Amino acid sequence: AVDQYIVNYRTSYQGLAWNEVTDTYARLGSLAGLATSVSPGNGNLPVQSKMRGCVLKTDGTVNYYLNAYDWTYKEDGTASTLTGADGNVMVQIPAFYIKYEKFGNWHAWYISLYPLTGYTLHPAFTKDGVNVAYRYIGAYEGVLYDNSASIYANGLYLPADTVAFTAGTKTIAISGTFPTNAFTALAAGDKIKITGTTNNNATFTVATIGDKSITVTETVADETANAAVIQNERDFTATTGDKLCSVSGKVPISYLTRANSRVLAANVGAGWRQLDYDLVNALEWLILTEYGTFYIQNIAEVGPGITAIAGWDKYSNNNPFAPSGNGNALGNATADNAGNAAAGTEKAKYSKYRGIENFYGHIYKWVDGINVNNNVPYVTNNAANWADNTSTNYTATGVTLAGSDGYASTLVNSSRVMLPSAVLGNASTYLTDYYYQSTGWRVAAFGGFAGDGADAVAWCWSLDYGSGAAHRNFGARLAF
Repeated sequence: AVDQYIVNYRTSYQGLAWNEVTDTYARLGSLAGLATSVSPGNGNLPVQSKMRGCVLKTDGTVNYYLNAYDWTYKEDGTASTLTGADGNVMVQIPAFYIKYEKFGNWHAWYISLYPLTGYTLHPAFTKDGVNVAYRYIGAYEGVLYDNSASIYANGLYLPADTVAFTAGTKTIAISGTFPTNAFTALAAGDKIKITGTTNNNATFTVATIGDKSITVTETVADETANAAVIQNERDFTATTGDKLCSVSGKVPISYLTRANSRVLAANVGAGWRQLDYDLVNALEWLILTEYGTFYIQNIAEVGPGITAIAGWDKYSNNNPFAPSGNGNALGNATADNAGNAAAGTEKAKYSKYRGIENFYGHIYKWVDGINVNNNVPYVTNNAANWADNTSTNYTATGVTLAGSDGYASTLVNSSRVMLPSAVLGNASTYLTDYYYQSTGWRVAAFGGFAGDGADAVAWCWSLDYGSGAAHRNFGARLAF
């Protein structure tokens, strides 16, 4: 009876141990003895196998679940609507319990669906002070809903360049040297805002799209402006402004601060937020215990994602180029069809981890609920307390991160912080992903971008930007 109890106990948790010196792994619990660097399959993964795609209503309830093998269908086999009319497309993650140990050179991570002795509920599932049965992460990178125009908009931000306006044809054309595909991410009906001109500082409605020119429905004045800025219309007003959404078929929003994306996500409604630190950490636990390695970019099933694009600057001036939903036909699967190619080819590609599209790569995603000051992280999962450049109402993690940039080689001793204490690795050893840091107060971005190459993937963190930073290769992701 005692032996059977031990067997039953071991089958109720899954774990992984990693030696930070020898860079070797050993599976634990019900996965003991199984190969690493490969998924052991859903039958051996009681937590990960319960992740699934769904469409979430504004009140946070599930409108319907999606077909596990093809999201263009609902679970019942009828056609789904992934473009926003039925709600935001999300991936549901079940609550799970964790235990972390450090003994000698070994780190060990254990997960379970059950509150076993010594285990605690992962912090991601204590949301705003309340324990929840599920968390939801946007299935896609964040898309802007333009509230004033009542449309889901394609993201665009073109910095100052020479732009010619032709009144007779209502044409707006970039005449500078790049980018070659300045406008191809847009669609008819998108709203663009132009500044930096003498006579054409206004908002226009896109009519037709060419590579480096568009026509609009409104009147323009003949002019060549040498420093015109063109961006999609966006309104960061709390409550009444635009919204951050997770819908299919649109290029994600970028060039916004973390605080901007915080407002957009909260504008969706009660309980909605942008991607939070604890949720990213939970997914890192799930990926690590599933694949038994940090080096997931070397696994064909998972892969590097959209991280090795050549000529991105000349293609779209480092604007996002891959629309959401490229992987819809794969359902809840983990898959990667991205490769080292030009942006024009890769714009039809994707990576997916259990339905989460471009979790890493393509563009960095801002992460809230974590502030870093002089390499000391402070965290909270209560969105009411989220603010930049402060530790007030945040939890001090009690650890200090590596004080220089590089490939992470060792981790701090913490269950809540899977971040490096040293950076002596490379692109194929130890954590295999890059870590960026700086002194002073810093905000967090995750996952790397399309031009990062080997630096990116699921343990790539940028903790080196101030709260006012906004970049064309930085976006956001919705969560609930």
